[in-house]
Amino acid sequence: MNPMDQIMEGEVAHLEQIVRMLTVADHIDIKYWERRIEGLKARATAPTHIERLRQLAIRIDRLRNGLNPDTGR
Repeated sequence: MNPMDQIMEGEVAHLEQIVRMLTVADHIDIKYWERRIEGLKARATAPTHIERLRQLAIRIDRLRNGLNPDTGR
């Protein structure tokens, strides 16, 4: 893994950890996390990173809509 992919791996793993902890009740600024994800998606080159960021975007969208980010309910 090249150095840029290693940095991206750390960034994606960090976002995954944060999003797992978020709930609708947190009343967080969803836009901030959407911007972080979009910024990383623009720089991501590894297919695994792109897919993981896509999944994070789905989870954030569920939070925005007041749903459980894990189940969409």
